[in-house]
Amino acid sequence: MGPESQRVATNGDLPVQELDRLRAGLHIMALRALGNADAAEEVVQETLSRIVVVLREKRAKPENLAAFTCGIARHVIADAIRARVRTTSIESEIGEVASGVSDPLSILVSLEEKARVQRAMARIPPADCEILRLAFFDGLRSREIAERLGEPGERVRKRKQRALERLRQAFLTEGRHETMRSPTYQEGR
Repeated sequence: MGPESQRVATNGDLPVQELDRLRAGLHIMALRALGNADAAEEVVQETLSRIVVVLREKRAKPENLAAFTCGIARHVIADAIRARVRTTSIESEIGEVASGVSDPLSILVSLEEKARVQRAMARIPPADCEILRLAFFDGLRSREIAERLGEPGERVRKRKQRALERLRQAFLTEGRHETMRSPTYQEGR
């Protein structure tokens, strides 16, 4: 190896040995965090490219390169995890809705309905949300909810009815603001 490849990063170029050492450490760090070799390699490439830019702009000193690289890598890994979670959650929602449905419009309508219900749930009291969650998402009967909450069964049934009515009102109110009403819809029916 000649003196050219041994020089310290003075003009933004990393010596080959330093680059190989950083690449190996970054790959191990990213692979542990992400659990995927391809994603780890993308993190390594992104981290190294950011470091080269910073060194060329002389915003970091070569003496602190290891610590600086570790900090940049943590940020790039966090970005990769956030992107993966976002993509995974969108894909899983579409997958859940799409199972058995081949029409893309139906998928979008179902996702919009789900979002409307979530917005309506956010507009009702937390105690109502809890009752509805236990009843409809956890699948508990009124008797089981009563046992869990330590309340009489009749009170839970009434609370559930009231919570459903509040949710219905919130859903209808929210729907009037964001979507056009059907021309066949008539008040009082």
